[in-house]
Amino acid sequence: MSTSPAASATAFYDHLDPICHAGLSNSYNPGTKMFDLQLMDKSWQSTHDFYPTEALTSTAICLLGISRAGIDARLLDIPVQETLEHLYAEYRKLGYRGGFGLVVWANAVHDGLDIDTLQFRCGASLDKIENWAASITTMEAAWLASGLAHEYHRRPSEYTRKLLQAVIDELIHNRFQANTSVVSHAGTKASPSHRLRRWIANFADQVYTIQALAFAAKVIDNHEALEVAEKIADKMVALQGDLGQWWWHYDARSGNVAQHYSVYSVHQHGMAPMALSAVTAAGGKDYSQAKALSRRWLTNNELDLDLIDEKIKTIWRSIEYADNRIDQVSRKARSLLGLAQSSAQSTPQLALNHETRPYEWAWCLYAGAIERNLDTNLNIV
Repeated sequence: MSTSPAASATAFYDHLDPICHAGLSNSYNPGTKMFDLQLMDKSWQSTHDFYPTEALTSTAICLLGISRAGIDARLLDIPVQETLEHLYAEYRKLGYRGGFGLVVWANAVHDGLDIDTLQFRCGASLDKIENWAASITTMEAAWLASGLAHEYHRRPSEYTRKLLQAVIDELIHNRFQANTSVVSHAGTKASPSHRLRRWIANFADQVYTIQALAFAAKVIDNHEALEVAEKIADKMVALQGDLGQWWWHYDARSGNVAQHYSVYSVHQHGMAPMALSAVTAAGGKDYSQAKALSRRWLTNNELDLDLIDEKIKTIWRSIEYADNRIDQVSRKARSLLGLAQSSAQSTPQLALNHETRPYEWAWCLYAGAIERNLDTNLNIV
């Protein structure tokens, strides 16, 4: 007797739950009250040594995973309220506009500060929301839309609805390319570096947009948002690799894959499943087959390796090109010019990346909670 996709998904996430709980616990830094420790080359190191904004984004996402999975954070020695307070302070210190959506989102699902007080505490102002949304990457705009959708879901107000609609309009009318069903990486008011690669978007741009539009469709009954979310989802599924891979870069002008690798584990077990599930929950298609193939890649992949490491208790970050520095620069340049191979039939030299960042365990818990129909609490899906 065959196992149903739902039963397979439940068993998959049941197996990973202890690993993800351990990851959250080990990545939490009691001194900083942030999730700012990560595995790098199989050893624990500070995210501050590598990525200036990682502590902010990972901390917010870890709080999202804790909320969606219904985890009693006290059992992991994680004080949620103190962590929220440090998250506000971290944002005020960095002023990373692209990450504010995650702060709004984490604050909402933990029933934190009201939206006005949150802006004051963080030293942020959403009064010129159209300019804000136009100046950040598509991934970051999607985070902002998701945060505002959850704030509206928690405390509906005309003010929050207008903010949310403005960001949704930016995603649909300025980022989504109707002729290819792919979103661009950035808008016309983004930084020069992001404008340079405006048309070469990554998978995060696609998947977070799918999720954000599905959230908006569900909370403010935006039919256009659901239609666009489904079109992007259909496109990504059409381009999905034979082993279930979600490729890294896409050319929004042609609709082709611009660069295949790295393929990231968190896309496979967390981000793609949770976004596709959001589309279904908002009234869209069922993507169970694509999600099952996505998860299967962790143990059935190009390197024939199990990326789930039971001994170290993690899921390794990615399978990537085994390039030298010159090849990396050349490959990136070709990708930006739209000259990368459009087929994955060649056999590149690949390697396993022994790294895991805190948010990766959190999104796995988030996706697993959806598959098992756990109570949403203040989460939309």
